[in-house]
Amino acid sequence: MANGLLGHFVRALDEKNRIVLPPELRSRLDSEVVASRWYDHSLALFTESEYALFAESLHAQGSSDPSTRLARREIFGGATLVGIDKQGRMSLPERLLSGVLMREDIDREMVVLGDWNKVLLFSGLRFRDMDKEGQVNLD
Repeated sequence: MANGLLGHFVRALDEKNRIVLPPELRSRLDSEVVASRWYDHSLALFTESEYALFAESLHAQGSSDPSTRLARREIFGGATLVGIDKQGRMSLPERLLSGVLMREDIDREMVVLGDWNKVLLFSGLRFRDMDKEGQVNLD
């Protein structure tokens, strides 16, 4: 059995900006996770220990390069601890969702992807667009 976070799931975002994590991922996460802005207009969910490892590696890159400074501002400044309740629900802060959802009034489906050491959350609309453009040939 793999030890990482794996899988592709689709979940609804309710009117309170809550999402229910799939049991396959929830069982491998803590009751609190670090939610952070991430690449490709997504959010990343890390356990605190995984986030600490990632943060150390980003911090070690310094801040002299402008693109590194931008990444640090977005990722560190856009991070917060989020609780997961016993039903697997978590409330996503509006300030994090604003960079993910294409249209908050109709974009209420989230694609949840296991990415080994983190979980990625994408807007359903945005993910479909990205999926059409960026198919990787694994042959």
